Amino acid sequence: MTITDTQNQETFGEFRNYTDSKFQDRVERTYREMQTNQTVDFVQAKKDHYFKLSHGAMDIYQVFKLLEDIVDESDPDSDMPQIIHAYQSAESIFEFAMKDATELRDDLSIKELFREKAWNELPTKWRELYENNTIKTLYKDIQDWSWFPLVGFIHDLGKVMLLPKFGELQQWCVVGDTYPVGAPFADSNVFFDKEYFHLSSDYPTYEKQDETSFGKYTRHCGFDETDMTWGHDEYIYEVMRQGSTLNKEALYLLRYHSFYPWHTPQNGTMAYTELASDFDWYMLPLLKAFQKADLYSKTPDLPPQDVLEAKYTALLNQYIPAKAINW
Repeated sequence: MTITDTQNQETFGEFRNYTDSKFQDRVERTYREMQTNQTVDFVQAKKDHYFKLSHGAMDIYQVFKLLEDIVDESDPDSDMPQIIHAYQSAESIFEFAMKDATELRDDLSIKELFREKAWNELPTKWRELYENNTIKTLYKDIQDWSWFPLVGFIHDLGKVMLLPKFGELQQWCVVGDTYPVGAPFADSNVFFDKEYFHLSSDYPTYEKQDETSFGKYTRHCGFDETDMTWGHDEYIYEVMRQGSTLNKEALYLLRYHSFYPWHTPQNGTMAYTELASDFDWYMLPLLKAFQKADLYSKTPDLPPQDVLEAKYTALLNQYIPAKAINW
């Protein structure tokens, strides 16, 4: 199944099957533990520890090779090592979005990135902006897009936290969809109907909202002002924020690519709009374009290994010039 085949469908096709996938037991266990244990205090403790980047200085390609030993137990679609998915995502972005090595395609419709229900529920202001632009015209200030496939290549590197050198964390606090802690748990989260979030020590403390607040946050404060569940997104975002020259758009994609309840909700209704700022709405189409390439890239067809390594080593050297960065 290709991106073109799926981008106008109302379902995820064969992907993101959280009902009866062949990996159902491990997937549901991972989310049950996540929704039980991800709390405000837990997230803060992990930020305090990992944002110090005290696990040593390493070349990013050296870290990338470690993905050979990692399988994401929250993924209902695949049990392949994450190193394969990294190549797939990056190559998919080249195929889907790029005209050449640096320029974006002219014809990437924003409307076609949305399922019908989500599109119809968009605030009028943003729906009109999206309808009157392509991805290229909406982000017209970006002249060089060579970083876009690179984000696909590195977006899951934070999963090395599963390995002993990086803390050997459990799957539930490294992989899977992310969502804000300290806020009402939205019904667009996977397994909402199982009510695992009721097992969290934070429940029901933050299940409150009024005209000005949503959980512990001020409404429309922006996602950067919230505490997202701890995982590979936050970790690779901080590593690249400190260690790369990637632009704010690339860093945003790294930080929120797993925030499915917002950008691509399972039930079609975007969640956590109460917290979104104008910047988050502006960035949404780019996040969805990345999601299309990430989700619909799970195919084993790839160029030869030496070709891939040469291509992505060059991009890594361009945006992460230091021989070794802190992890």
